[in-house]
Amino acid sequence: MTTSLIRAVLTLGLISSTLHCTMAGTIAPSTSASRNLFAADLFGVISLKQLYENVVYSPASIQTCLALASLGAEAETAKELRQVLYLGEGEKRQVAENYGDFLRVVFKNPKANGPILKMANRLYVNQNLKINDDFNKIANEFFDAKAENVNFENARDAVNNINSWVEQQTEHKIKNLLTPQSVDGDTSSVLVNAIYFKAKWRNPFSVTSTAKNNFKINSKQQVQVDMMYQDDKFKYADLPEYNAKALEMPYENSDLSMLLILPNEVEGLAQLESQLKGKDLNEIASKLTQADVDVFLPKFRIEFDIDLKEPLKKMGLTTMFSNAANFRGLFADGSVAQKISDVKHKAFLDVNEAGSEAAAATYLKIVPMSLNMDQKNFRADHPFVFAIRSPTAVYFAGHLAKF
Repeated sequence: MTTSLIRAVLTLGLISSTLHCTMAGTIAPSTSASRNLFAADLFGVISLKQLYENVVYSPASIQTCLALASLGAEAETAKELRQVLYLGEGEKRQVAENYGDFLRVVFKNPKANGPILKMANRLYVNQNLKINDDFNKIANEFFDAKAENVNFENARDAVNNINSWVEQQTEHKIKNLLTPQSVDGDTSSVLVNAIYFKAKWRNPFSVTSTAKNNFKINSKQQVQVDMMYQDDKFKYADLPEYNAKALEMPYENSDLSMLLILPNEVEGLAQLESQLKGKDLNEIASKLTQADVDVFLPKFRIEFDIDLKEPLKKMGLTTMFSNAANFRGLFADGSVAQKISDVKHKAFLDVNEAGSEAAAATYLKIVPMSLNMDQKNFRADHPFVFAIRSPTAVYFAGHLAKF
């Protein structure tokens, strides 16, 4: 009987957007480009299909989860994964080492009193199977991915074990992710990736400036929301080629920022996202220049989950889901054919004035009063696109479409 390689590939995103994050070290431009290109491709197959729903997902999490699985792939399956994930040429160990450099630099250099930005990988393997030694060594060395044998026939205990690990890695924010129905005795392995991020704005909003205001869901429908406000210097650009404007809001002590792209038209999200499909966000970020900006941004929270099987197929990952899949490099006994049955993703985003409750309640900024004839206005009072990113990677992306 053919078993499935991964009954559930679960990639988790969790972010509370008030934090700061410092990137120590440097990352090769070629690998940075690969992550940005994958994020751009992913944007087109997720966001455009969820136009009227709030969306948040983590390209970094999804790419890492699939990159780890690719190390056990052979033949056409491996070729497709390399192409779609932009992993480049070379032996598996070299590919893993290049990707591992990114994980080490970004996720394993915490700064005292700094941000929280962490990623964890774990393989849960059917107790009747043994992980291939070469795969296990590379997964451990470059992805810090530990393999653990579990009895999937005892679905309840297996799920409780996985859920407990997920809860721990996400600071107890994601609970009961799997149900006992998620696995069974035919499950070969469950690969889990968890990413957690928390930071402070470099320029926090004052809670006292937040007021009720209208958010236009479309030209006929609007709702009252908590609209944050501040005026400060930000990187800003009018983008006539996209019929939109863009604003970059940096996080404290870091090269991380939230890039906001707002269509000029209330119902312009579909056209904007169609134009953004396949675009490296570094290209848009390069157009921004420092300006005095009045910023109106709604407080919002998004919880989002998606089955990535069909989106990934559209990106070119078809073989790994079929009976032609080849993951003979994953298990010691490569005689049993394996395939991926499901790829799931869940993410959470919370955007508020400061990021932490204590800081948000007490912040007050006093500036000289002046009349600036060139003051820009960024009023995010209708659907817009966002990305939490650095020049080297996109960690979270999506759009706010409704309340």
